[in-house]
Amino acid sequence: MEIEISFMPKKWISDIPEAGGYFPFAIDGKTMYVVDFLFDTVDPNEFIPGWMFQLNKFPIYIYVEIFEFQTEELEQDFKVHSVEYKTVEIGKKYDKAYKATIENSEQFKVIFPYLNSNGSMNNLALWSLQKDVFSFGKRDFKTLFGRKKVLTPIVCLENNDCVFWVGYDGQNIVAISNNKLFSSIDCISNQFPPKPNIITAEYEED
Repeated sequence: MEIEISFMPKKWISDIPEAGGYFPFAIDGKTMYVVDFLFDTVDPNEFIPGWMFQLNKFPIYIYVEIFEFQTEELEQDFKVHSVEYKTVEIGKKYDKAYKATIENSEQFKVIFPYLNSNGSMNNLALWSLQKDVFSFGKRDFKTLFGRKKVLTPIVCLENNDCVFWVGYDGQNIVAISNNKLFSSIDCISNQFPPKPNIITAEYEED
């Protein structure tokens, strides 16, 4: 199995988030490492929970926007697996949004497929390690209709913080981190479960 890893230009993180761009949520604080993971021949629903188990940075905090047809099933899994959760209302057009706290790898393995599937449908799906970095507020947003104030999730990153985002259509996952575990390809791959083949790529600096 192969995973393609590349470091994205930090200048892609703008003070003004962009609907349909990088990134569709607000980011405050410093961002030392922006790492793109492409899973062409790897099932993220198997690999990512194993990776989080290896990292062992629980609790994990999630924010996910979800369509109506999955809400009952997700809430049932929250309850069956004793996951603390709450609904979030920020006035967007998806059917529902949730914040939840994942205490262990067993819970994460159950809940991650909801993040992955909804991220694949271009709903916002995020998770952070050991610290709840999510808040909500109105920010200027780039949209198809120009710039306007939008109520949006805000990710606030400080020392050693890390957040993951499921990319558009589920094609990739991006880690935005200040933790040295994400400072190089070697540091990252040393934390992977059964060692995959690593392909490295570079983004062109515009």
